[in-house]
Amino acid sequence: MPATDITLTCGDMSLALSLQGGGIVGLRRGHQDLMIRPHAQPRLASFVMVPFCSRVTGGRFHYARQQVQLTPNFVPEPHAIHGFGWQSRWQVQDQEANSCTLTYSHDAEASAHTGWPWRFQVAQHFALSEVALSHTVTVKNASDTAMPVGAGFHPHLPLSPASEIHLACQGELVLDDGLPWTGQSREELSRPADVVNPLATRPWLDRDLDQVYVWRQGPARISWPEQPYSLAIEPDASLPHWVVYAPKGENFICIEPISHLPNALNLFAPGQSEPGAMVNLEPGARWSVGARFVTCGPD
Repeated sequence: MPATDITLTCGDMSLALSLQGGGIVGLRRGHQDLMIRPHAQPRLASFVMVPFCSRVTGGRFHYARQQVQLTPNFVPEPHAIHGFGWQSRWQVQDQEANSCTLTYSHDAEASAHTGWPWRFQVAQHFALSEVALSHTVTVKNASDTAMPVGAGFHPHLPLSPASEIHLACQGELVLDDGLPWTGQSREELSRPADVVNPLATRPWLDRDLDQVYVWRQGPARISWPEQPYSLAIEPDASLPHWVVYAPKGENFICIEPISHLPNALNLFAPGQSEPGAMVNLEPGARWSVGARFVTCGPD
């Protein structure tokens, strides 16, 4: 179980962080848990997915004349998943009562271990206000060549039969074994959704939920009628899609804002600037994403 290495507070908001995985151990307002740890590894209530989100088929892809084979990082999962930050040790760059910055360097030694041939540096900035957590991730390409990059947030939110979720989107990605079906054409990668809010019917009550909702419309909001506060997830424009994961019978749901489609490294040509693709980050360049987790109480 990850240890709590840092605790931030502001008013009745509190945030516990672990340097192992650079993730959130807990987020609370007063006595209410807003994020919780699952039983599965890495036992973090939330973590950043970097330098890619979700899965890469077999950990293999071709990019700028390189054939890359990533080291399996979640056996027996056959695909590389969620990048490397969630399994790495982070360092404290600075810390105050209600904010801190954690850093991770993917150097030559890390490249040899992960199989990701590029060196890069990541900084996570956490800032608490009296009603919200702001979380920003910045990636710098420390290599001599351009590299693909993506990021997302993987929060585990409490879930009960009475929970209500609003999540508006334009489409639903067709999946096959947790990956976009490669038989789809570019035009078919997403299909129009039949409903504005695909979670309105609480599908997690009847089945395992592991789905990608594309081209989000505004924030997502989860409310717990038995609790005083609801929570809105407000991603910035660099995070246009959601992954939603809720195993049936568990007490959590993950509502994950992501920058690119799962397996984008194999769906799009290297360096291709296309909706759903990863960013092509030039040497020395920086790229940032962010999200706010905002609480709202009764009037």
